[in-house]
Amino acid sequence: MAKSVSITVHPSDLSGEYLTVSDAMRQVLDMIGALEGIEAGDAQERQIVWRLTEAHTNSPPFTVTAEAFSRDPQVSVAFEAERVTHLYAVAVSSVLRGERPDWLESEPGKLLKRALKRNLNGVGHTDLVIGDAPPIVIVPTTARIGLEALADVEPGDEAQRIEYGAIECQVIGLTRYYSSPAIIVLERLSNSKVVCVLTPQLAKQLGPEHQWSEAWEGQNLRIGGKLSYGADGKLRRINATFHEPIEWADVSVADLKKLDITGGLTVQQHLSEFWGEKFG
Repeated sequence: MAKSVSITVHPSDLSGEYLTVSDAMRQVLDMIGALEGIEAGDAQERQIVWRLTEAHTNSPPFTVTAEAFSRDPQVSVAFEAERVTHLYAVAVSSVLRGERPDWLESEPGKLLKRALKRNLNGVGHTDLVIGDAPPIVIVPTTARIGLEALADVEPGDEAQRIEYGAIECQVIGLTRYYSSPAIIVLERLSNSKVVCVLTPQLAKQLGPEHQWSEAWEGQNLRIGGKLSYGADGKLRRINATFHEPIEWADVSVADLKKLDITGGLTVQQHLSEFWGEKFG
């Protein structure tokens, strides 16, 4: 049986007995859009088509049920649908608790944010049911908590600048970026978390995925590739193409004092020569 997702939209007590057509339809579109975005940001990369299998108004709630179908009829998407709906449930539940998953990107985040805002104006509550699981219920209280978690998700949150280079970082966790393996790193200069998406070739170099936690968490690495920065100038994501471990060595202060980096000159003499003052 195909994986199903049902969304039921209830009107607000303050907005009258019935939902507006706009609120009902847009709430469903935003919730399904977030589900699609979690599978892949690029529609061409998605394996799943969510088809409408049921829609009804048991006045006043409005319910829509969608089921996962494969874009390619000869390819099963059962496992992919299970993975995507699991991530979707985790994302929505986490946001309603006030936590934004590191792997939740701006596009599905923006759609969830719009749906949560609607739960404070026009929509009373929204029920999300995935398969046979208990419903995830969005009410005004949890919507406000979720909006705080998504406060930094803005319409212009996509990458504003692309650079190619490398950063020094420490691996602090493992995740997936849509269907790609990824690690969460702490960038050395900004001390901020960044999702690092691995190419299949790089993931293979890192070894079996189930061993990553033991092998890589806490490791200091230099990771390079495509660096995506947001409008605020912060590093948002790395599409990594290479990595190398950073080896640290303990050096005593006494050993450092023994180093002669000025060639026998005093600091002042060295600086004068360096800046050319010795030669006028």
